[in-house]
Amino acid sequence: MKRYLVCKLVVTAGLLFASGCTTDVKDIEKLSYASAIGVDYKDGKYYGYIQFIDFQSVAKSSDGQKQPTKVWVGEGIGNSFEESLFELYRTAQERIYWGHMTAIVVSESTFKKGFGEIYDSLLRYYEFRRTPWVYGTKQSVKDILSAGGFFGQSPLSTILHEPQGTYSQTSLIMPIKLHRLIGQINEPGFTSCIPTLAVNKKQWHVKDKIEPKLMLDGAIFLKNEAYRSFMPLEELNGLRWIQKGTIRAGIPVPNKTEPVVQIVVDYPKTKLRLDNTGGGLHYNINIKATANIVNRTKNSLLGFQQLTLKTTEAIEQEIRKSFLAGVQRQTDIYNLEHHLYRFHYQEWKTNTAAEATLINENELGDVHIDLNIEHSNSEINSITHRRD
Repeated sequence: MKRYLVCKLVVTAGLLFASGCTTDVKDIEKLSYASAIGVDYKDGKYYGYIQFIDFQSVAKSSDGQKQPTKVWVGEGIGNSFEESLFELYRTAQERIYWGHMTAIVVSESTFKKGFGEIYDSLLRYYEFRRTPWVYGTKQSVKDILSAGGFFGQSPLSTILHEPQGTYSQTSLIMPIKLHRLIGQINEPGFTSCIPTLAVNKKQWHVKDKIEPKLMLDGAIFLKNEAYRSFMPLEELNGLRWIQKGTIRAGIPVPNKTEPVVQIVVDYPKTKLRLDNTGGGLHYNINIKATANIVNRTKNSLLGFQQLTLKTTEAIEQEIRKSFLAGVQRQTDIYNLEHHLYRFHYQEWKTNTAAEATLINENELGDVHIDLNIEHSNSEINSITHRRD
């Protein structure tokens, strides 16, 4: 009996050691973690980029200090997107793990070539998650991936990897994740809006030395994977009043060139209303929001009724200006066609040229804004009169 138990223990121990030797679990220090990828298309070739970040520069050491940031950006060239990444495998030194990737940067030329091939590759490989942020760019993809954050922090602390922070303070163009973009691409009549990044080399300095930083400079619009247009940020001010999810938006009143007060609008809620009484497809816009005063430069527009009127006029002007900018580029930036498909299917089905009809300078009807300016953010210097 004792001999039987001893043999059983020896066999069990052998199986345990054998299974441990054949495991496919890798040591974490023997993996290279991709934090972002990029793709560009030029001269008939795909240029693939991988961003590596030294995690020792992200974590604090035993003395509480962070090490200087180290960022690697690799570049591979191929006849396809996959081939450009496989080219980078040749010099990667260690296995690349894709599960920590949180951002994808795609050049405008790649969007024009076709985004379908790119996201098809990302969806087929099991290590790629569906949740990275997706950006476009008109500049060098390599420069976008090389830009760092403040205080010697890694690019993980930039809008490339964490766009929600700046969006909560000033909602310009809503950031979008890969799975949301793919869902939109497959929606009938939907025009996707992808924020574009650029490197700003003017605003920030350290001891008179230029410190490049990432910024939003516009958006690229797609419809059913096809590239539609690029629109700069200054032409998209009206989009924040229409898109869902806007948190905080500032606007100078009565206009940007001669501002009297700066108004901040919180959580605007917008509804689109179809008006086909005139025989065509017209859309009216209804907006409801609260606001407050954050700055005053001149002692005019002191009455709340007058101030509210001028603010609503400024918002409406931005909405119409951005709509006309989209019309000039044949781009349905407010997704009027998709609203028609969702809530007025018969109208959409019978009108084969619904988008062409809706992106017409005369097709945007009334814009009604129900704005409630709640306070002036000042108890000591409050000169705005609640009662007119």
